[in-house]
Amino acid sequence: MNDRRVVVVIEQDEQVRALLRATLGDAGFEVHFAATGESGVELVRAKQPDTVTLDVVLPDMNGYEVARRIREFSHTYIIILTARSDLRATIRGFDAGADDYIVKPIRPRELRARIDGMLRRPRKLRTVAPVRTATAGSSYEHNGLRIDSATRAASIGGRSLALTRTEFDLLRILLERGTGVVTKAELAALLGLMQQEAVQPGAADASTRDPGRIIEAHVGNLRRKLGDDARRPRWLKTVRGSGYTLA
Repeated sequence: MNDRRVVVVIEQDEQVRALLRATLGDAGFEVHFAATGESGVELVRAKQPDTVTLDVVLPDMNGYEVARRIREFSHTYIIILTARSDLRATIRGFDAGADDYIVKPIRPRELRARIDGMLRRPRKLRTVAPVRTATAGSSYEHNGLRIDSATRAASIGGRSLALTRTEFDLLRILLERGTGVVTKAELAALLGLMQQEAVQPGAADASTRDPGRIIEAHVGNLRRKLGDDARRPRWLKTVRGSGYTLA
């Protein structure tokens, strides 16, 4: 049985392809290459890789469109590699279906570490069973915590919770993912696309522009309202160096 990990590299720059060939090949990956978006999509379909690295600038279509096409048939991990470091580009990448975003120049050890980290946590989307209600699929329950996306109501043991829009959306994302880890960067992107409100006045580090710190502030506020202890969590568990998951 072949248990080698497979990576598809979609990249038009020959020097970058050579770097990735050495970096991933030396780490034991089976690496396949495509220089265009169209050929990359077909290569992913044929090889069914564990991970895809994806350049944004390609000769026939941009990387965001490639990611969207891959997401139509595959749950492979997608890492976007780009020279752009602005938040708008990052959000666009996550919106297209990417799992991670690395700004060039590529640091080989960082790339390997990120891929290894993703592969250690297999995808388990929607592992929290929806509560069967008139709006089945929009309600979730976990350890007595219940939310209804249709009415945007949240409660614990029948006690209503007064959550901000951002806190509710953050909680919904984590409940939808179940035991899957959601990174701070992904949360920031998803909440940004929902046109989230600013961090409430008085929240920890509310003045910072770092999306990761903003997410930490929201999670802190949410834990306080849930009465959850970060050291012995009942609902929200911190995965050090990565993000958050359900306890």
